[in-house]
Amino acid sequence: MNENKDIFVISDLHMGDCGPRDNFAVEDKEKQLDLFLDFVKEENGELIIVGDLFEFWQASLGKVLVKRRPLIDRLSDMGATFVIGNHDSDLEALIGSDILGPRFFKKMSRAFFRTISGKKFKFMHGHEVDPVNKGDTPGLGRIVAIFAGICEDINRSPILHTGETVENKLLRIWIWLKMKFKEIIIRGRRRELTPAQNPKRATKMLEEYKKDRMKEGYDIAIVGHTHKVGKFEDWYFNSGCWTEATNNFLRISDDGTVRVLDWENGKAIPNGTVLSD
Repeated sequence: MNENKDIFVISDLHMGDCGPRDNFAVEDKEKQLDLFLDFVKEENGELIIVGDLFEFWQASLGKVLVKRRPLIDRLSDMGATFVIGNHDSDLEALIGSDILGPRFFKKMSRAFFRTISGKKFKFMHGHEVDPVNKGDTPGLGRIVAIFAGICEDINRSPILHTGETVENKLLRIWIWLKMKFKEIIIRGRRRELTPAQNPKRATKMLEEYKKDRMKEGYDIAIVGHTHKVGKFEDWYFNSGCWTEATNNFLRISDDGTVRVLDWENGKAIPNGTVLSD
């Protein structure tokens, strides 16, 4: 690590196998990512991907890695760091192994800490503190994502032209089913989907991050997971996603300053979104 380099953070690209379920393979997202990586290189920056780079909930792991090999090789050359997310948690058991060939996977990791200008940063996807998405055992969120993929198979492309996922739409159907059949198929405590699938959960997640910050004793949280870009107070920064109309990223200077930005048509544009709890 070169402490004089700025750090660029992205997350939640959800790159699939280029098929009808692949929300990244729409519009010009692949072109914009190439331009963004050019920008990071020109700025002599360090790239950290905080989870959900890949989409294994709706596609074959092997097929995704084969289709995305050119990008994986480019990320290897850039020395990018990849933090595992819940949608690519199938790779977690391979951390530290030599099963996967490209150098990119040698820098694959779980959440980690780094001190920048005297401040302790935690880089994580965010599902680590999400009660619904901890661990790598398939749960309700993954099951609903698979069902959304089946709908996209029927449509022969992502449902929304921006590539945005439709799981949150399916949540309404799920709630209706629960009301109708809860006495038969669902008993006990109400369960919810991921923050990206149910936007109301994104604000609830802030409470989980607060607890984690107190427990782990860090100053700054750098996360993804909720797909809700922005900052909260002076300690929580979310890198947003690359699956909706606007692509987002964070830039961390060597003095510890974190900026929230959008990537639009090959340009970095400030994003002033302030999140609330």
